[in-house]
Amino acid sequence: MSGSIASYDQLVRQGEALKKENSHLRRELEDNSNHLSKLENETSDMKEVLKHLQGKLEQEARVMVSSGQTEVLDQLKALQMDISSLYNLKFAPEAPSGGRGTEESPAGPGPQRDGPGELGRATFRMLEELDRER
Repeated sequence: MSGSIASYDQLVRQGEALKKENSHLRRELEDNSNHLSKLENETSDMKEVLKHLQGKLEQEARVMVSSGQTEVLDQLKALQMDISSLYNLKFAPEAPSGGRGTEESPAGPGPQRDGPGELGRATFRMLEELDRER
């Protein structure tokens, strides 16, 4: 009888230890969820800032083309290519479509706004179009 009492006490202690571990894991999951929400909000804010900057850059490019400042425009194109390449290198594993294949595709009608990488490619296409029009 004392053996069964000892094993019962041992099971009770194991159950309490599992409850503590479960509580700890729940708190950790909640903390991670809160952190993820915060990161998603920050990412959304950053996307809005990038869209705003993208618009300003496109406007500046139009002004430069109309005023004949092509060397600055060429530097902007090179910089845009570098930024797009760095972005694709850093975030390519998360891209569902495989990443690099879309860079070589011909420019479509108007800028695509599917994601941050698309914004860079759309700007580059627009700069090329403006250069051709000039």
